Amino acid sequence: MDFSLIPTAFAATSPIFDPSATYEPGDLITFGISLVVLIAGLFAVMFIIWGGVMLILSGWKDEKVKPAINSIRYAVLWVIVIIISIFVAPRAWDLLGLNVSWYLSPSTIFSTIKVLANRIFGSQNNPTIETTSDLQLGDDFSNLDY
Repeated sequence: MDFSLIPTAFAATSPIFDPSATYEPGDLITFGISLVVLIAGLFAVMFIIWGGVMLILSGWKDEKVKPAINSIRYAVLWVIVIIISIFVAPRAWDLLGLNVSWYLSPSTIFSTIKVLANRIFGSQNNPTIETTSDLQLGDDFSNLDY
């Protein structure tokens, strides 16, 4: 039997964690938060799509439209809360005296999410996750992410 017409499927071969890299606790926290945000975002998109399908199939009956609209509404609210927390949480922790903005800055979280998405969903180019040891604070504090 000739399978030359069937395209070849390749599985993602790169692990999420680089086994040769060294990770500090801050890197693991950044990784964990980024993974949670990525999964929450994927679930929110799935709930928005599911709410849209329920809305289309509702036939515009009130008892079926309300759950569909609520599904979309809560998913959008979920995304808004997640994004606001990404920007507000590091500032709040810094006000409490914990210096977490070094590894919980929004740019670090979003770049880690991008790397995780590329590794999980099998992108051709696999950028590396910036670890806190890669970041060097200049004398004039010019390379802060804020």
